[in-house]
Amino acid sequence: MIRKKLSTQKSKGETQNTLGYGLKKSILIDSNRLQTGTTQEFIEFLAKKIDKSCKGKQKNTSFHEMVSFDPSDKITPEQALAIAKELYSDTHGLNREHAFAVHTDTKQIHVHFIWAPRDFNNKIYNQVDDYLIIEHKLTELEKKHGLFQVTNRKSLNPDLETKPPESRNEKALEVRGIKSHKKAFKEEIEIAFKDAATTTAFLANLHKQGFDIIPNGQNAYSLEKEGQIFKASELGIQYSKLKNKLQEKHQFSELMEHYSKKASRYNEELNLTTSEDVEFLKKNKFKTVLDKKFTHQEVGGNVEHFFKNFTSQKAFEYYKDPSKVTFQDLSRDSIKAGLQRLTTDMKKPGPLYVNGPDYAKKKMWMEFKMMNLEAKGFTLSGYEPTQQDLKELEQRKADYELQAQKWKAKKAVEEPKPAEPVIVPPVMPTPAQNAPEKPAEPTKQIEQEKVTSANEGLIDDLHDMFGPAIAIPVAQTPTEAIEPFKPVGSAIDELYMPMAPESLPEPENGKIDGDYSTYDTSELCDEMADIVSRIERKHFIGNSSNDIAGHRIWDAKHRDYVHLKPAVEQTQYYIRQELYKVHDEIKERSQKLANELDSEFKKSMKYNTRFKPEIQIQPDKK
Repeated sequence: MIRKKLSTQKSKGETQNTLGYGLKKSILIDSNRLQTGTTQEFIEFLAKKIDKSCKGKQKNTSFHEMVSFDPSDKITPEQALAIAKELYSDTHGLNREHAFAVHTDTKQIHVHFIWAPRDFNNKIYNQVDDYLIIEHKLTELEKKHGLFQVTNRKSLNPDLETKPPESRNEKALEVRGIKSHKKAFKEEIEIAFKDAATTTAFLANLHKQGFDIIPNGQNAYSLEKEGQIFKASELGIQYSKLKNKLQEKHQFSELMEHYSKKASRYNEELNLTTSEDVEFLKKNKFKTVLDKKFTHQEVGGNVEHFFKNFTSQKAFEYYKDPSKVTFQDLSRDSIKAGLQRLTTDMKKPGPLYVNGPDYAKKKMWMEFKMMNLEAKGFTLSGYEPTQQDLKELEQRKADYELQAQKWKAKKAVEEPKPAEPVIVPPVMPTPAQNAPEKPAEPTKQIEQEKVTSANEGLIDDLHDMFGPAIAIPVAQTPTEAIEPFKPVGSAIDELYMPMAPESLPEPENGKIDGDYSTYDTSELCDEMADIVSRIERKHFIGNSSNDIAGHRIWDAKHRDYVHLKPAVEQTQYYIRQELYKVHDEIKERSQKLANELDSEFKKSMKYNTRFKPEIQIQPDKK
């Protein structure tokens, strides 16, 4: 059994998305709440309950974990669920809002667990280094139920070296037979270790192999080679690991000071220029990598582009006169976005010129070819590819075509027909709803919200183009002792008459996302709470303790200067504009309610607490 932390949710919206992924793809569900209505209605209901359990300055709304079983474990979904419940009952406690969801869509049957940090006794789960407690319990359960026993655990072997998990991008490259930059670094690091008995010799070997050692303090450092930089901790060679593996001839702080004085070998910039006329910052009607993954801000006569998820990390700068893109990051996404920026603005296709070190110019040439810009009338000069480069290009194109065919094939596969779930009331620590039980209706397709890194590769682009979200029938599990597995179909026949699958009904109130006039009052309050959860008071233009009207006045005064602000402040400005729209709509319906929400907003900003107004809202008259 392997337990893995997947994500932390910081708002009701994030929790609802996570519940949607877990529950809609499951074949068994278990929760402290009784499932009534459609699966989507239950997801929304449970998300509200989890959000309501948050108090005061609590930032994390929910956590998402997973327990997976080895393929050799011959267990049923019901047994997997019961074992997962036993694990979390003994380690976390189930006297809190939670949901289990069993998935069988991979070789390893696995159980998702989404839970609220605060239990019904108002206590926050705050167990430091809980992995030891959980690993001990996992070992106990493996022996108890005759499961495959995992041996490489810290609890069993305290001296065991742990390796950071591979990123999605690394796994995707490995599937395609392409070596990631991190893996290439690690292979060269192993060579540096071979004849090194001390940390001094090890670092000297790395420097001879072409790595620049960049000190980040007395005991921390990074490695750079050909424009790629990794922290030592990402490669498993941080000081704490080296001192256990090698002897020390010199103090590590002295070594860091020594390498800080060495000149960098990789400070030559990569530039992309054109002599053609350009329409500066022309809008593109298509959603490109540039639009999806980057944000920008104008500084004088140039425009700085940053990664959306890392607004402090600059990717490239774009200059108007002369028309030029200068790269601070050499990832595939950065180079592709820079090419998109310049070619979009050019009034007609024409020549492009690349300048910089050969390793960087090769990356530019490769992306130029992969984007097929030659077919559109563009040319690139400044780099002469080698025979090895041409072979690599053909391999990448073949990989791209193969992956495209795989995604199309997946999309064409007919999805299984949804089965009506077996609903058995769970043991509930809180009162259950009195609504009549009815089978969950088939759900629409849903795809888990992705968190993309700045260096996403080809697989992610293909996934955006062809990747389907697979809907799997939902069922609820009994809480009785484990019985031999019974096919879902036969269980359904015992409880319900066969029913033809129906699609989810359209909302009765005709709600249109973003059009607040179509929301009912309760939905407006939920939307306002979600917006406020994303507002950071340190980015207010005026006093953070102002009411909504006060912030509106300050924003109006500085409206003409927003584009000059850093990207994160621009984002916060537009979030506040949404807040004003929602509050105006509430104000039109009920001045009293708007005033109460305004007062709660002011209090939450002043004291840095959660915006959770305890207001009784009368349902809108239809």
